[in-house]
Amino acid sequence: MDFKSKLRSLVRRQDTAKSSADLSPEDSPHNDFAFEPTITIQPIGKGRNFSPTGSAASQETEILNSIQENYYASSNFDAGDFELQKLSGDYELDKVDKLRKYLLNQLEVVSKKLSEVILHNRAAYTEELKRVTEVENALGVAVETSKLARVATQMSHQSFAAKELHLLQLHNRGQRSVLVLRALTVIKSLHRTVGSIAELVEEGNYTGAIQLTLTCRQAANIHREYLCISQLHEKLQDTLALIEQKLDVALGQICLNFEPRQYAKVYTAFQLLDKNQTAIDQLHMHFITTIHNRSFGVVMGFVELSNRKNGKNQGETLTKKHYPELCHAVTAEYFVPALLSLCKGMWDVMKTYRSIIQWHLELADQRKRSRENALTGSSAVTESNPDRDMVEVYVLHKLESGPPRLWSDMEQKIRVLLTQSDAAAQLKYDSFGHLLSVLKRFCIVGKEFGGVNSDALMDAVKQQASRFFNMYHRTKLEELHFFLDNESWEVCPMKSKFTCLDLWEFQFLRPRTQLPSGSSQSFVEKAAGDAGRESSHTSATTHFFLEFGSSGTPFDDLFRSEEQHEDVLVDSGDGDKRSSDSDDDIMDELKQEHIDETGEKRRGSPKQRRSSAFKSISLGGPVVTNSTLSVLRLFGRYIFFVAMLESNAPEVINALSQLFDYYLYTVYSLFSTEIHEYFESLVISKRLQVGVKRIRENLINMNSDHVETGPDGKTRIPAPQISPRIDLADPKTVFALPERIAAMESLAFLASQMELIQPTLERALPPQRRVFLQQFYTQSVSLVPDIRYPVYWCVAYRSINYDTALSMMAEVQWDIKDLASQHSEYVDHLLKELEGFHQVIRRTAKTTAIPKEALDGLWTLAVLLTNRTFVEGFSGVKKCSNEGRALMQLDYQQFIVSAEKLSSLRPIPDRDFIDSYVKAFYLPEEALEKWIKDHKQYTLKHIVGLINQSPSLTKKTRQRLLQFVEDPEGLRNKNKS
Repeated sequence: MDFKSKLRSLVRRQDTAKSSADLSPEDSPHNDFAFEPTITIQPIGKGRNFSPTGSAASQETEILNSIQENYYASSNFDAGDFELQKLSGDYELDKVDKLRKYLLNQLEVVSKKLSEVILHNRAAYTEELKRVTEVENALGVAVETSKLARVATQMSHQSFAAKELHLLQLHNRGQRSVLVLRALTVIKSLHRTVGSIAELVEEGNYTGAIQLTLTCRQAANIHREYLCISQLHEKLQDTLALIEQKLDVALGQICLNFEPRQYAKVYTAFQLLDKNQTAIDQLHMHFITTIHNRSFGVVMGFVELSNRKNGKNQGETLTKKHYPELCHAVTAEYFVPALLSLCKGMWDVMKTYRSIIQWHLELADQRKRSRENALTGSSAVTESNPDRDMVEVYVLHKLESGPPRLWSDMEQKIRVLLTQSDAAAQLKYDSFGHLLSVLKRFCIVGKEFGGVNSDALMDAVKQQASRFFNMYHRTKLEELHFFLDNESWEVCPMKSKFTCLDLWEFQFLRPRTQLPSGSSQSFVEKAAGDAGRESSHTSATTHFFLEFGSSGTPFDDLFRSEEQHEDVLVDSGDGDKRSSDSDDDIMDELKQEHIDETGEKRRGSPKQRRSSAFKSISLGGPVVTNSTLSVLRLFGRYIFFVAMLESNAPEVINALSQLFDYYLYTVYSLFSTEIHEYFESLVISKRLQVGVKRIRENLINMNSDHVETGPDGKTRIPAPQISPRIDLADPKTVFALPERIAAMESLAFLASQMELIQPTLERALPPQRRVFLQQFYTQSVSLVPDIRYPVYWCVAYRSINYDTALSMMAEVQWDIKDLASQHSEYVDHLLKELEGFHQVIRRTAKTTAIPKEALDGLWTLAVLLTNRTFVEGFSGVKKCSNEGRALMQLDYQQFIVSAEKLSSLRPIPDRDFIDSYVKAFYLPEEALEKWIKDHKQYTLKHIVGLINQSPSLTKKTRQRLLQFVEDPEGLRNKNKS
């Protein structure tokens, strides 16, 4: 054992001996009950004074304060171990003995202090001991009293209560028997009620069944300690589950056929079950399921119908296919009916959902009025249930937020049918128009129902429409090329006030008779037949659901169009003034009108048609050919296409412009041939040359006989050919004047109709795309008046002998000395030629009505050519005096007077062309030079003749001017150098 352990053992033995010495033998504990102190503390410092002096008290206080806090920290404190640790292994005897003495000194002070405290509290101890003794005595008295009570109670029980207690026991048993009897009665009644609940469920009285079930459950909970009641409680729970299943089935049936009373029963039943929120969630799921089942059933029905027609039997396998596969199997024949049926099915779903929302709105309004009446005291006070009010608010909010989701599912079903099937591209125009009408109406209804745009569906429609229209336009270009190549250019007998709006294809632009007077329609509203609907379908309650809320659908009137009747033709004797709308009928009609080689009977004889056309134009009717009607009908169809799908408007209007450009180019290229180079600047304007070149480069294919699409993506049409039956050089037909009139004036009428529909086209295009339309009207439509001169030029040029007049002018002596009073003979020749031209026109007008525009164009060309003849003759004069110049003016004046009598022109056009040229002979040198620079309309021959004959010019000036007119650039460069 080491020194540290030995020292610790020694200290502990000393502490034990000290404690034993302090205990008195007579103070040892004993078994008797006494409250005497068991330990007597021996005062420390025996023999010392207990009343220490001030110095001793101060020392004791210092010793007490020097005791470390560790001695007071815990009752298990080991003082020996603590003091040994303080030595830190330094166990020198002196240090240890010094520490021991220091600790003994502290112990004496502490023991002394403890003795003082005990002596100070001895009086309180004595008082407490006295109180304890009193309590002990009281307890002894209580024990004796209890013993006496026990004896008295035993004596009372033996003498009086045995029989009475037996009676109480029997009464208690009777009461319990009554309770058991009542419980058995309740059990019997509950068993009978369970059967009644089943009957109520079968009858559809869900509210009564739930109320009865809940009542039975409440009664069963009271007697649940019985085993049979516990089983009955479980059965009632199963009955509630069955009722919920029945309610769920009834809720699903409401999705297709809303009945307010039936829905009220179902909703009230869910309300009794406190599952209104769950019911609305289930209702949305049922609507989604209904949309899927309805769309699947509709498409599968048409696929089965198509299969039966084609001799196929796939009824069993169709049910296993997915919806996109069924959509792919729909044929073109049944595509539009399938789409229409599907849209009607979706309408039934939307109408039911809106009816449910309306029912809940009316319920909320009714509850609000009840609360208001209760507050005003005008009716009995209704019980207010905040929880139920919160549930109703949740239900209404859930219903109002449901249409966008349902619409998304319905839109997706329509979009899948449209994109998965190849039938849309195989439809005829009428069927595709019906398809666009249905989809347009469906999107408007969806906007009204869900308040969202059908962007995804419209993108799919746009793709299908673009694909269909490109094929359709290409086909129509080929047909138009075929028709124009075989066009006889005969005038159709149209009514005097005929416009393109009278055609059936434009009927969608005409105001409907059912619209109130003064009402306005936008472009799309007219096209879709939805007056005011496009602007109102964003509101919460628009007229679709009000108009068709009770019966019918918004899609019923789409195909109930007006009778395809056109009262546009003047009766030619056969009584047939109707026109068909279908593509096949139009082709047959045009083939009958265009092609004699087919052997098919035309509408009336040629004489009857010419007579009717003559009558029509005489009455102010337009000049229209069969090709013009064909183009106008295509215009109507293209514009209807734009009305149905505005997103494709730029593409469609561009195609429409191609139709017009090709018709314009056809008229120009067929009837403006053989124009002499000398007269090109006179007849063909600069902008006409630019316009024709643009059309030729962008639209005409000079190396093929078929419509083709080039590498640049542009569609090009073969160059038109004149019908072999038309001889443009035959003087007997006045160089095909009737055909020229029919072609030119029909083009003019077509341009006027383009002006008529221009506002419609502008409204269809977005603002940023209207520049193209403006360019088209500026570069194409406005060119039509400029084509009149090239078309009629051949007639005016070949019908008058201008060469003879030039020969006669060359024989006139212009260097006379005296003023002449008689005009020259060549003037009479020209007037005679004009008279002959007048007679030719009159004879032609007896069989072919000539519109005023054509007549004015012919006479204007005749006058223009005659004026050029005058200037040509005047410029060839070798010698001329001032009197000769006066004779020139006299000759032209005589011509003007007579020409005004022959023609209908007032005044005679282009007079300044002659007057300015003749007066230029009198101009001085400087003025003549300026005149030459300003008048570019004269040819080099005219200017050279003027310079050579001008008397005011010197030889040097004449040479300089001749050099200038022959090479103006060279002379200008020479002067600069």
